[in-house]
Amino acid sequence: MNFIQLNVRCAPEFSEILIAELAEYEFDSFEENKQGFSAYIEEQKVDFEATKALLEQYAAITPLSYGLQKIARENWNKTWESNYQPIVIADQILIKTPFHDIPEDYTHVITIIPKMSFGTGHHATTSQILALLLNYSPVNQTVIDAGSGTGILAIMAEKLGASHVLGFDNDPWCIENGNENFGLNHCTKCEIVLASSIAQLQSPKVQVILANINKNVILSELDSYSNQLEINGLLFLSGFYAEDVADIQHLAETKDFTLIDQSAKDNWACLLYKKSK
Repeated sequence: MNFIQLNVRCAPEFSEILIAELAEYEFDSFEENKQGFSAYIEEQKVDFEATKALLEQYAAITPLSYGLQKIARENWNKTWESNYQPIVIADQILIKTPFHDIPEDYTHVITIIPKMSFGTGHHATTSQILALLLNYSPVNQTVIDAGSGTGILAIMAEKLGASHVLGFDNDPWCIENGNENFGLNHCTKCEIVLASSIAQLQSPKVQVILANINKNVILSELDSYSNQLEINGLLFLSGFYAEDVADIQHLAETKDFTLIDQSAKDNWACLLYKKSK
């Protein structure tokens, strides 16, 4: 299977909105850089005409250039290894790869091989959930990681004391990648399965749900999240813009969720809810 790499050069203030727009077109991995960003999608999923129309729309209002290239899956490691840099979150979490030879004197160290999966800690949505988890550690709690990607949130949950973490993703590649990352981090309480909805898991109710996906999926899944959580369970949400918070908050209130914490970074939002009943 091949992938399409879309390289976009644009002003920094347009990178975030373009990444969000491209996510709606099924681009599912992104790497930001000083000139803009790169986006990746499986070749059979790309709609070239729609993608071009979107980029031309933005090119009409801001200086923007872009190019497409095909990448074989087996060459992905070389691509991300040349760009991936370690990251530190909240002065406590170091996220690195196996080839980074750097001091690991942090409270938590996570080793990730992202390959074609979302979730390296660099994106504001992932980093915000990781930071929030530090303040609401799931000690001895059961957790579901919805749209697990690399498994980074599941790994963090186990490192913070979760008794069991069930991740799921609708991409078979993420299942392979997640299991690989669980092994790298010596996780014994994490598992990941293939599914496109939390309702497909047929899992007992849990105490924590982590969902770093996008606004549309979150809105469609909120009812299932409510059904899957125990009373007083916590729901961590991210993957959407600050201006989307009102829509999510309005629906969450009808599903017995109470907002107890939130954050924002680079116009990306993160919300923490408690199930009230």
